[in-house]
Amino acid sequence: MKLKNQDKFNKIISLIFLIIWLLLIFYFSNQQGSVSENSSNTIINLLDKIFKLFNQNIDITSLNYIAFLVRKSAHMFLYFILYLLTYYAMYEFNIKKRIYLSLIFCFLYAISDEIHQLFIPRRSFQITDILIDTIGASIAFIPIILKNKFRKTCKI
Repeated sequence: MKLKNQDKFNKIISLIFLIIWLLLIFYFSNQQGSVSENSSNTIINLLDKIFKLFNQNIDITSLNYIAFLVRKSAHMFLYFILYLLTYYAMYEFNIKKRIYLSLIFCFLYAISDEIHQLFIPRRSFQITDILIDTIGASIAFIPIILKNKFRKTCKI
């Protein structure tokens, strides 16, 4: 009896974390372009200060490149975590279905996220962001596959 209650609790907690993460992505997407840029620039300014501590200067081209990498890494990270939360929220499905359904869900959410940005000032729909989000989600299933292969090999 305790196991069923624990399973219900785990399922509810998984869904709560998934919903919170979806709302977090929505919140970031709902920010106007200037607010989003300021978030990235905060990290860039911090890196610039760190480089200056070591008497190193970064040219503007390098800073722009770093800003691009910071923004796209954030996309990948958000969807990496989204994939894991989605995967663990899908208790009812077998592992293989969970792996693929989670990836499809992340891909569809990335599309909806870009569509949402069409309605936000200074934001736009970018296919490259959908690809980067999906890559972030795809990277997340590697540890899951490895964990499952390890369990089968070790008969855990």
